[in-house]
Amino acid sequence: MERSIENIWKKGFKAEEKLSLPVISNLYKRKSGLIIDQISNTSKKDNLSLLPMAVVIFGVFAFIGKVMLGIYLAVFIIALFFLNKKMLNDLKDLDIKDNTYNYLLRYRNQVKRIIIYTTWLIGLGLPLVTLPAYWMFFRGTKVFAKFKELDFTMEMLLIIGMAVFLSILGILSYRLVTKIVYGRLLARLESIIEDMEDLMKA
Repeated sequence: MERSIENIWKKGFKAEEKLSLPVISNLYKRKSGLIIDQISNTSKKDNLSLLPMAVVIFGVFAFIGKVMLGIYLAVFIIALFFLNKKMLNDLKDLDIKDNTYNYLLRYRNQVKRIIIYTTWLIGLGLPLVTLPAYWMFFRGTKVFAKFKELDFTMEMLLIIGMAVFLSILGILSYRLVTKIVYGRLLARLESIIEDMEDLMKA
């Protein structure tokens, strides 16, 4: 029995010797490459989905006789597609200058910057884009006529209130979608970074 246990321990220690630093480093390099590829593919598909959305929105508004509004919204969505594409290309062009760990830190920081930038863009840009769209949609209708009957102060309060509402709604929607689509992947990326930090401390 003792011989058996002794042999087991010896074999175990020999197996641990194989877990050298280069082996562990290669393991995390493969795990890192896999999660980066998954994030890249997901973000690419997510961005490409904007193109058919632009076509559908244009088609819907053209069908109801609001062609200019359809063109306006489609152009905005396509512009957003190209902006996202540029940010994703910048993310893709990050180089592994020294090691995988530092690359992952730069990648994570760049992702956070993109999320913050997009949050500000939606928070400020959505009202600026949507309010003219409302004007184009309701122009010449009874709703617009009643709006113009209000005094200037009430008009401004309604416009500001609508802008704030659209900004908050846009930010919350973006954050929720980001959490649903990328939450699991970003959590795995964070877990890999934490594991590598624990290994470096050991």
